[in-house]
Amino acid sequence: MIEFKNVSKTYPNGTKGLQNVNLKIEQGEFIAIIGLSGAGKSTLIRTINRMIDITEGELVVDDTNVSELKGKSLRRFRRKIGMIFQSFNLVSRSTVIRNVLTSNVPDMPWYKVLLGIYSKEQKTHALEAFDKVGIL
Repeated sequence: MIEFKNVSKTYPNGTKGLQNVNLKIEQGEFIAIIGLSGAGKSTLIRTINRMIDITEGELVVDDTNVSELKGKSLRRFRRKIGMIFQSFNLVSRSTVIRNVLTSNVPDMPWYKVLLGIYSKEQKTHALEAFDKVGIL
């Protein structure tokens, strides 16, 4: 469940990105956010995983107050959230599998990252994801 309680976001220049938003999205519910350019759609979405911090109110995701998360707990929380961006931030000179495997980097020892060594489990998980979306 995602719940915005009186959430506002004011940027340093005084621009209001969000103002007094109250919204509850239940688990399994499918929603669409539509609006004019500059209406705050991206700001709203980016507050969910704290890519953008709120300035007022409370944002709760699965009984966790997102604003209170710091360091490792914030990184752990972000790993549970899947976001697809308008620009996918893929490495064009890399393979599809390597782009997907890169999501494991935060949990890997530095030497495995440097050498590009991924476990059999990580590779299997990536292939299962491909199968789910019809790439295989």
